[in-house]
Amino acid sequence: MTAGRPFGLVHVSEVALRPNDFDWAGHLNNSVYVQLLETGRWEWGLACGVDLRDSRLVAVVLQLRLDYLRAVDWDPVGRLAVRTSLAERSPFSFTLAQDVERTDGTVVATGRVRLGLVDRDTKRVHPADLEAMLEVPGRAA
Repeated sequence: MTAGRPFGLVHVSEVALRPNDFDWAGHLNNSVYVQLLETGRWEWGLACGVDLRDSRLVAVVLQLRLDYLRAVDWDPVGRLAVRTSLAERSPFSFTLAQDVERTDGTVVATGRVRLGLVDRDTKRVHPADLEAMLEVPGRAA
């Protein structure tokens, strides 16, 4: 990747936790981690200048790997950070590496998400040309 391209960005999103994010054992529910990663992906895309909300393209998850490393204990007003960066590219997909971290920097989970692009109307797979995504009609970031 060429230096200066927006997709080389490592973006950190701070996400507030909610009381209902925790399970009966007082730990952050496993399903919440997937939501945290999704928030991180959206914010990474917006930080890179891509907003697909009104675009003809839709990003779809092709593969998700999530490793839980440490428990996050009950803290209904706590915050976690999601660090997102581009890990791999191929003609029809791209993979993001994501870490979920406590405010002290301790990594509590790591994820890798492979995404593809699909045309909203035709449902056809679209090449994952990330630079071309900057030119796709949609809301300005």
